[in-house]
Amino acid sequence: MTEPASDSATAGPGGGRPSALAGSGLPAGPLAALDSEPVEARSLPASPASAADVRAAGLALNDLWLPAVVLREDALRHNLDRFARWCADRGADLAPHGKTTMSPQLWSAQLDRGAWGLTAATVAQARVMRRFGARRVLIANEVVEPAQLAWLARELADPGFTPMCLVDSAAGAAALEAAMADAPRPLPVLLELGVAGRRTGVRGAEGALDLARRIAAADRLRLVGVEGYEGVLPQRRDGDAPERVRTWLAGLAELTAGADAEGLFSATDEIVVTAGGSAYPDLAAEALTSLPELSRPVRPVVRSGCYITHDDLFMDRASPLRSGVDPDPLRPALTCYARVLSCPEPGRALLGAGKRDVSFDIDLPRPRALLRDGGRIPLAGGVRVVELNDHHGFLDVEEAAGEAVPRVGDVVELGLSHPCTVFDKWPLIPVLDSRDRVVDAVRTLF
Repeated sequence: MTEPASDSATAGPGGGRPSALAGSGLPAGPLAALDSEPVEARSLPASPASAADVRAAGLALNDLWLPAVVLREDALRHNLDRFARWCADRGADLAPHGKTTMSPQLWSAQLDRGAWGLTAATVAQARVMRRFGARRVLIANEVVEPAQLAWLARELADPGFTPMCLVDSAAGAAALEAAMADAPRPLPVLLELGVAGRRTGVRGAEGALDLARRIAAADRLRLVGVEGYEGVLPQRRDGDAPERVRTWLAGLAELTAGADAEGLFSATDEIVVTAGGSAYPDLAAEALTSLPELSRPVRPVVRSGCYITHDDLFMDRASPLRSGVDPDPLRPALTCYARVLSCPEPGRALLGAGKRDVSFDIDLPRPRALLRDGGRIPLAGGVRVVELNDHHGFLDVEEAAGEAVPRVGDVVELGLSHPCTVFDKWPLIPVLDSRDRVVDAVRTLF
């Protein structure tokens, strides 16, 4: 068994230790309460369990029930620090998309490293962020649901909390304005520029400027900037994909300058200009930090979320901080470990992990290694995941794999793709150090 972790830190709720990974980006009280909540945790030897229990238990990888998705502490810390430096070097702020992890401990770690705020996809996500003490939340959507609009109006009573949301239509602006009629202050909103044929956002600069004028004239709304999401364009680094993104981002910058020239940002102290998912934050930062001098200071904000764990496939094809391109790349921090359950015929092995455990929406998992008899055997292309059922993974195995041919009882280490569709499957995720000791655990709240 791997060496157990030391338990020298101050005891926290439930007899465990507080998360050192979380830092102090969010208030300690709500995080401590979350730490003490037991949840069903299928990868742990005792369940229900709390995050604090897991930190105090002295567990190691060998103690986990498989399949198990784990986070790697060294890769997490590297990615958090690396991307914070990367943004600072480019003069861009970061409002990471919290939907990637829905983990307050990891949000806290991001804020602890200087993130300007958090991004939510939905009001429900924003409500969770608010409950854990986030002071600024950008809701990257137009809100028209009446009950959610009422929640936003109520939350404006706290001068220490700044929610923002998007507007892409006159009808949406009218719904927002009506809902804010009795709010104690106007709601900050960003004009959303879209991409033809894709999802939300105004189509074209002329319609966007018309809408900006409409918002600027509204008593209960405050136009604070312009937003767009270039991730609806092809997320790859070959062909004309990067140039298409640059062209669209130039249009976003031109729209911002045009709206400012008409005095449409007169109600705000600074102009927020935001884009930049996980595939093109470099192109977004370049465009947003190159705006001409405007009537007010400009705050360029990128909203990358997947950087925190990166991955073995999707993000490592698209990110500017991918391996083989950047001298200090982001590192995959999410791993699934699964047992070989059956080898029913030559060339085929079955793993005890499937769609309920790992992502499959963009790529199937990539086998990295076999764990056998205390050793680690790296895997190349001779072993591939070719199909997933709910709870089984199908491996194709070439005869030439030799020593690396999976056997019943082996453990396969799987690299994953698209972290957003991994975190939602695991309410409690152990964090391992470089010696495979469980040194932390994080909760997810999907």
